[in-house]
Amino acid sequence: MAEGQTPGLRERKKERTRAQIIETAIDLFLKHGYEQTTLDEVLGAVEISRRTFFRYFESKEDLLIAWMDQLIEVACASIRARPRSEAPVVATRNAIRDTVGRLYEGNVPRFVAVQQFVAKTPAIRARQSERLGHCAEAICEPLAARMGLDPQRDLAPRVLASCAIAIMQCAIDAWLARGATEDLLELVDEGFRALAREHERAR
Repeated sequence: MAEGQTPGLRERKKERTRAQIIETAIDLFLKHGYEQTTLDEVLGAVEISRRTFFRYFESKEDLLIAWMDQLIEVACASIRARPRSEAPVVATRNAIRDTVGRLYEGNVPRFVAVQQFVAKTPAIRARQSERLGHCAEAICEPLAARMGLDPQRDLAPRVLASCAIAIMQCAIDAWLARGATEDLLELVDEGFRALAREHERAR
């Protein structure tokens, strides 16, 4: 470590490098197409080596789902920040709304373009599904804490976490299928209302 360079500064520098790789890659994918853009072209644009790239990502596909790492962080923080007076389902719905809003608002066209790449590329879709599973696992812990349950042994927080992530993905899929012109957050609400209706019918 260089003199005067604190661990915090080093981490921020790594995050900036990671973000630069992602943004540059997406720019190239949008301009030339995902399949047409090689990893070497991305590396050349960012001026890094393959060795450096693989310190940050496992594959080219990861560049289009890197936003989901932020999703995990934001979702967990949002669940912890919800008022304790909110029921677990309500807190989860509001946390997912907060998360989706923060991730797509401000640059909707870019978010749409990335999701379209994901939808039409089976390898990326498979990796995104895997990462969604990790997200459900991650938010299970703060949900279990709210519910006073064991995240490993109790079923309720696991089911709620899995349903919440599934609703989020279904809302994004429906939003894209409808031309990405509707309110995505309203579709998230619609998904939670559908879950509530089916729960009532099953009682």
